[in-house]
Amino acid sequence: MAQTATINPVENTAAPPAEARPNILIVDDRKENLLATEKVLKNLDAGIFKANSGNEALSLMLRHKFAVILLDVQMPEMDGFEVAMLMQDHESMRGIPIIFVTAISKEEKYATQAAEIGAVDYIFKPINPAILKSKVKVYLDIYVQREQILRLNTGLRQSNGELERFAYVCSHDMQEPVRMMNSYGGLLEEQCAGRLDEKAGKYLRFIIGNAQRMQKMIQDILTFSRVGREEVQMESVNCNQIVHEILFEFETTIKEKNARITCSDLPTLETSPTLIRVLFQNLIGNALKFQDGGKPPEINITAQWQDKLWRFSIHDNGIGIDPAFHNKIFAIFQRLHRKEDYPGTGIGLSTCRKFIELCGGDIGFDSTPGQGSTFFFTLPQRGK
Repeated sequence: MAQTATINPVENTAAPPAEARPNILIVDDRKENLLATEKVLKNLDAGIFKANSGNEALSLMLRHKFAVILLDVQMPEMDGFEVAMLMQDHESMRGIPIIFVTAISKEEKYATQAAEIGAVDYIFKPINPAILKSKVKVYLDIYVQREQILRLNTGLRQSNGELERFAYVCSHDMQEPVRMMNSYGGLLEEQCAGRLDEKAGKYLRFIIGNAQRMQKMIQDILTFSRVGREEVQMESVNCNQIVHEILFEFETTIKEKNARITCSDLPTLETSPTLIRVLFQNLIGNALKFQDGGKPPEINITAQWQDKLWRFSIHDNGIGIDPAFHNKIFAIFQRLHRKEDYPGTGIGLSTCRKFIELCGGDIGFDSTPGQGSTFFFTLPQRGK
C-alpha cells in the first residue's frame, strides 16, 4: 500500500523566508531508502518531501515547487526514466534538476540515457552521504539565488511601472499651467513692447524661455512614459516619407546652418509611425544640434538589410562624444553639456532606446571627439 507523501521541514533559526525556502523531493519505492536519504539531507535548510512511486511524485510536483529531485531508477509500475520523461512534457516540471539514484548496472548506456532525459547527475548505490549532501546543496543554493533574482526583477518592474505612471500623471497635469505661463508671458511681451525697461524685459524673456523649456520637457516625459505602457499600433510605414517630413520640420535650422543632408533609399516597415518619427526626430535633431559651428553640418542617413534586421545609420561630422560618457549617453535625464551651449532635456536618447528594445531591435553608436558620431539602430521587418 502506497505511503502518503510527507513533508519534513527542518527547523533552523537562520532559515530564509518561507517563500524562498527550497524543497527536495525524494522518490523511492522502498521505505528504508526514503528514510535513509532523508536522514542524510535533514540538516540542509530545505523542506523534504517523500514519495514511494512515480505517480505520487508527479502528483506532488503538480502541487509544489522543488529545487531538486532525487529519483530512484528501479521502481515498479513506472521507473525513474519514465517519470523523468513525463516531467519533460509538463511545463511546470520541465527544468527541475534530477539526480538519478540507482543500484543497477554501471554501464555507460544508462548514464547516457539519463543525460538525454535531462538528468544533472547519476549516483550509484550504496550512496556516499557526504557526496550526496554536497551535490544537493549546490542545487538548493542555485534555486534560492534564482528565486531571489526573480523577486528582485518583479519588484523592479513594479517600481518602474509606478514611476512611469507617476511621471505620466504629473507631466500630463503640468501641461496646462505651463502652457498658460507661456501664453500669458507672450501676451505680456507683446502688449508691453517698448514700455518695459531693459531689466524688466530680460526677466520677462527669462520667464517665457523657461516656460517653453518646461513645455518641451513635459512633452518628452509624456512620450517616454507612453513607450511600452500603451499598446503600440503597428502599420506599414514608409521611412523615406517620415524622414522627408522631419527634414521639412528642420528646414529653418538646416538653412541657418547650411547643413548638407543625404539619405539613401529607406525601407517600408511594419512599425509604429509615431514612435519611428520620434526616433528619427531625436537622432537627426541631435546630429544638427551637436556641432561646433566651425563647419557646415554633414549628415548621412542609410539603411541596410543585415542578419534578418534593418540596420539604420545616421552619421554626422559634429563634436563627437567623449569615451568617458559612453555608458551614460542613453540614461534618462543625462546631459553631457550645459543647456546654454546645447539645449535639451536629456530624455530623447532614452526614449529612442526604449522604443527600439520594445520593437526587438538594438541601438548604439560609434564616435570620436571632434570627428563626429554614427548612431545606428536595428529594427525587424515583420513578415520578411
